[in-house]
Amino acid sequence: MLREYVKETVKRGLVSLVRRRIYFITMVVLPLLGAFFFLDLIKSGSVEQAPVGLVDLDNSTLSRNLSRHLAAMQQVSVQHQYASFDEARQAVQRGEILGFFFIPEDLSEKALSGNHPTLSYYINYAYYAPASMQYKGFKTITVLANGGIAANVMQFMGATGEQISATLQPIAVHTHPVANPWLNYSYYLNASFIPTFFALLIFLVTAFTIGIELKYGTCRQWVERAGGSMGLALTGKLVPQTCIFIVVGWTIQWMMYRLYGLPLNCANWIMPVTMVLYVLANQAFALTVMSLIPNFRYGTTVCSLMAVIAFSVCAFSLPRESEYAWVGGLSYVLPARYYFLISVDQALNGIDLHYSRWYYAALVAYTFLPWTLTWKLKKECLNPVYVP
Repeated sequence: MLREYVKETVKRGLVSLVRRRIYFITMVVLPLLGAFFFLDLIKSGSVEQAPVGLVDLDNSTLSRNLSRHLAAMQQVSVQHQYASFDEARQAVQRGEILGFFFIPEDLSEKALSGNHPTLSYYINYAYYAPASMQYKGFKTITVLANGGIAANVMQFMGATGEQISATLQPIAVHTHPVANPWLNYSYYLNASFIPTFFALLIFLVTAFTIGIELKYGTCRQWVERAGGSMGLALTGKLVPQTCIFIVVGWTIQWMMYRLYGLPLNCANWIMPVTMVLYVLANQAFALTVMSLIPNFRYGTTVCSLMAVIAFSVCAFSLPRESEYAWVGGLSYVLPARYYFLISVDQALNGIDLHYSRWYYAALVAYTFLPWTLTWKLKKECLNPVYVP
């Protein structure tokens, strides 16, 4: 009898996957397409040659020197030179450029007289990655301008080259980034962003799979065909999806570590095993939400909201130590945080597996959490109440 129940519930899960094209799109097409898009977007290591403009109202030797330095930078590409601030601002609003560097007309005069001239730059932060590159490039130019102005003043006062160098840079700093000496942005961004995007899709598919039974009132039949066992009903429904997600996750890892050459400084089996636990943990998280909120609309909304929050609070772009305490604590509620820490420890730094044991324990704990709440979901399935 148990064999029949297992057969029926697995058959029901497979049939639902085949009948709805949305499953194929969200489980296979979107994660692979998204991974390819993000990996190929910054395969060179960072966003380069962001189109910018220049407004030079001074037209002095100093300002022309700054313009040449700006044009030679790798982060930005000076596309146009404008005659006024308003003209450059309108070009940003039209989308012709993403920002511009503004040199006032009294730059050289104030610089040589010691009156502290002001250099300005304006950036469209609607496009975050190129805007960050612009900020880095513009900031470098302003630092160079400060050094150049100070050097000119000291030279005018009769200082020698050695005295100028010793004053402007008394201490020489040598920076050696650990595990990423190339400062490749792809190693950081894609190693965190792509798995979190994958988690978002797992959340939505899992919540949709359970919620659709509740929405259309087929949940009672679903449980009865599993012999009244909620655990068996969930297993038959989710195991086929688990297998597909794991294969897709391994394919994404192959793209990341083999095709696009992201660092893999650990044993080859560690990250594939981590992906298996990651898929199970994300499915379990979505199942927990649907058990606590057995409603199609509310459950899927909460799952999507938590997945989107993961992009911001899981310390991908801002260290957890710099976040508010409650925000940093919220990051540890989501499986993406633990996968990120494991990928940093193992794939990027290649440290001993022992130091990541608590992160693995957290992913395993997620898989057991929802099974303590299946009774609540079963109660709702056997006595469904329609909520629009």
